[in-house]
Amino acid sequence: MAKKNLERPSFAPRNWGGWFTVGLIWVLGQMPQGVGRALSRPLGWLVMRLMKGRQRVAERNIERCFPDLSEKEQEQLVKNHFRSLARMLFETAWSWAAPEKRVDRWGEVINPQYANDLQSQGRGVLMLTAHSTCIEIGGYFTGRATNKPWIVYRPLKSPVLEWYSNWRRGRYTSGGIGKRVFRTMVAHLKDGGMLWYAPDQDFGRERSVFAPFFGIDAATLAATVQLVEMTGCAVVPMFCAFDEKTGKYLSVLQPPLDHFPSGDIVADLARVNALIEQHVRQYPDQYWWIHRRFKTRPDGEPPFYD
Repeated sequence: MAKKNLERPSFAPRNWGGWFTVGLIWVLGQMPQGVGRALSRPLGWLVMRLMKGRQRVAERNIERCFPDLSEKEQEQLVKNHFRSLARMLFETAWSWAAPEKRVDRWGEVINPQYANDLQSQGRGVLMLTAHSTCIEIGGYFTGRATNKPWIVYRPLKSPVLEWYSNWRRGRYTSGGIGKRVFRTMVAHLKDGGMLWYAPDQDFGRERSVFAPFFGIDAATLAATVQLVEMTGCAVVPMFCAFDEKTGKYLSVLQPPLDHFPSGDIVADLARVNALIEQHVRQYPDQYWWIHRRFKTRPDGEPPFYD
């Protein structure tokens, strides 16, 4: 099983930057929700100005995925997206550093029994989600309503942040598995474990199959199907979002996918992408548009990004 990385790093000078960041996370985590939401608007504007390259990626993605929107509407969606990115800073800090009793009031998990019932039967569960801006706090609520899944994640370069994130995620997960440690994922699912898994990023041609996403061929991780084939686990979609009207976070679990995999990997991955797309269309500002999702192109196609 994967390590939890709970050995605290030293306070040596080489780690001071990491400890400063941890202190900042703690401070942000103490802020009331209303303050964080209010600050996310000007902070989103600043982040957009500082991340010009990522802004262009978001603009290109939104231009191609929402061609029916006017130019003005697309521009507004980009601005709203960076506001959601700024709010993510507070959401992550709240997940890791705020008192649990306070955070627990802000969220709702719908249909956690879809995962819990399968686990009680001893079956592995691949909890399929997407890279939304509120993925961390959505995972907080989902993990506390289910059997604390292990998460597939990208290990952090800073040993202090790696230690701190793993430690604080212990409030709602059982630990982390590096995104490239495929054998550990297989072993965990075969053991009847639950795995929180977001496959909607471009990992290149060798690990992917092209499947449509917003009507565009997207390099989609074949591992999503392979994990099920190798373990017999169930796939339970779970999507999280922030509801501006209520100020609540919603984590919604859907029924386990039936007849998955079907034997047609392109059709299976298209089905996964369609589930993600359905959620993104409902909360378009909260998807991870700054990721170059369409970087890998089929043979003969021009580059997607300049």
